[in-house]
Amino acid sequence: MREGPMEIIFRKLPDNRHDLEVRDRRGPDVRLMSQATGPTMPHDLVHAAVESALSITDGFWGAMARGATFEGFEMAAPTRHRRSGMKILRRGGDAVLRAELSVNWAYRVWSGLSTDGRGVGRSPLDDRQVALARAALDRAAERWAGVAEGGTLTWRW
Repeated sequence: MREGPMEIIFRKLPDNRHDLEVRDRRGPDVRLMSQATGPTMPHDLVHAAVESALSITDGFWGAMARGATFEGFEMAAPTRHRRSGMKILRRGGDAVLRAELSVNWAYRVWSGLSTDGRGVGRSPLDDRQVALARAALDRAAERWAGVAEGGTLTWRW
């Protein structure tokens, strides 16, 4: 059972990789094993920064806090916990998808990627939200850049 703020612990690994562990959520602690980090920071850190900045409580990290389980995550320790977390996703999947679109849009703008053209669509964010998300991504990228290989960054949700 959730005791306090959920902790997301990102660990910087060699070769531009990372892993993460999620603690103090509803349901068991989970981890995501070694993943490619990407050009600037882990995708899940991008989600944490943008969802926090935009007060998105029903997106990816909000669903995780409520006990949802996403592909690739596994239990951090053996447990008798049987709930898969799929029920949470069935109820809140549309909100998670909206958050994904918002986070991806904010990241495109922040990264200088094109926001025009076929297949890009309209922005799900207004100018104020874009500004908040960009500032949050600046801070998150700075925090991640300051983590030494083998070190961790803890995000409290």
